[in-house]
Amino acid sequence: MNLLNILLFVVGVSSAPTWQSQSDAAVSSNVFWFLPNAPITRYQVTVVVPAVSPGKGLHGVWPGLQNQAGSFVYQSVLADSNSPGAWQFWVEYCCNPDYKAQAIKVYPGDAITSTFTTDGAGLWTDSWSLTPGPQGLSAGQTAQSGSTSQNFADRGALIRGLLAIELQQNGAWDFGAVQWSNIAITASTTAPWCATGSSYAVSPNFQYSISAGTQSTNGGSTTCTFPNVRFNGP
Repeated sequence: MNLLNILLFVVGVSSAPTWQSQSDAAVSSNVFWFLPNAPITRYQVTVVVPAVSPGKGLHGVWPGLQNQAGSFVYQSVLADSNSPGAWQFWVEYCCNPDYKAQAIKVYPGDAITSTFTTDGAGLWTDSWSLTPGPQGLSAGQTAQSGSTSQNFADRGALIRGLLAIELQQNGAWDFGAVQWSNIAITASTTAPWCATGSSYAVSPNFQYSISAGTQSTNGGSTTCTFPNVRFNGP
């Protein structure tokens, strides 16, 4: 399957989540895929909540994991779909089963770390922690954490780590750069995958930067670590 044409989740408004393709004129996507070509067992990433969009439409920013078929994704979502002009955060997975955790309000400058792990038998957990930034502290935001677990054995192995911006209803990437950091992907392979030129793929027509990756192998697993990925702009 061409990675640039896979189905991508779009943050919904108030209806059930739906899948759209990148060819949908009302939807645009800027996506970065980590590609170990093996089942992922742990994926950790920190994102700094960006500025709020001043424009129309819906905006979503998320890290997540996707299966081989491209029919399922497990996400830590930042979006303004429930509260235009403000960001909210929640854990979500789609589709069949579908789930959306209770949303919490977050502020530009807050740092959210998501750690996706599996027990190896299909049970996945998304553990997250939030560290308030200056704006959040001024608004009374406090450090907090949580986790969500679900068995996804019937969805197959999750083999792609994603960083994404999703725009719906003619939303624009008008909220500045998005900073990701402390990215670590552990996969069931001993191949030196993050040292190759095919360790990741990027959807066309947006500007990004990535720091050099390092790797370590322990038993039958290899962990690739990238200190920073920055989505600079469209």
